[in-house]
Amino acid sequence: MAWFKKAPREPENFNDPLLDDASWLRAGESRYETLVRNHYGSPDTIAAGGMQRSQLGDPAASLFFFQKSIDTLHSIYVAGFGDPSPAGWSRQPSNRDLGIVDAYLHALGQVRALRPGAPIKDSVVEVTHRLRTIASTFERYGLDGTAYRDRLNTLGQLAPDIDVSGVFWS
Repeated sequence: MAWFKKAPREPENFNDPLLDDASWLRAGESRYETLVRNHYGSPDTIAAGGMQRSQLGDPAASLFFFQKSIDTLHSIYVAGFGDPSPAGWSRQPSNRDLGIVDAYLHALGQVRALRPGAPIKDSVVEVTHRLRTIASTFERYGLDGTAYRDRLNTLGQLAPDIDVSGVFWS
């Protein structure tokens, strides 16, 4: 009796040259939307999904994972489910948070390098809002928001063409 072996699967090409930059980014967002349900739980579990996509060479999908992870940090620190003060937060600020922001910035840099015309404005605007608001919330409670503001500067350097002057923040 012969045993059948599956042929090794070829790695998927996430940089299809037949797609224009906008379609390429939408395809990455679609992969994110399909996969994110496997990673809900915390900013860290969502970021882990982004790391998996990054390791597979899928910067478009990883960008959206890290964006969602930052959105989740914003929900914890700013949206204030229950007690909006640091005593009521389900998580305390740490280097883990900064690692998530740095991973987003890295993914954004990869997207810009691979597909300079990819429409990243919505992502950059959302993350700008989230980081500005987290930083100002920290400062309101006497915590240091400098690391977040520094990363906002890096975001501005990666996407100087995106106008974020009208982004709401408190």
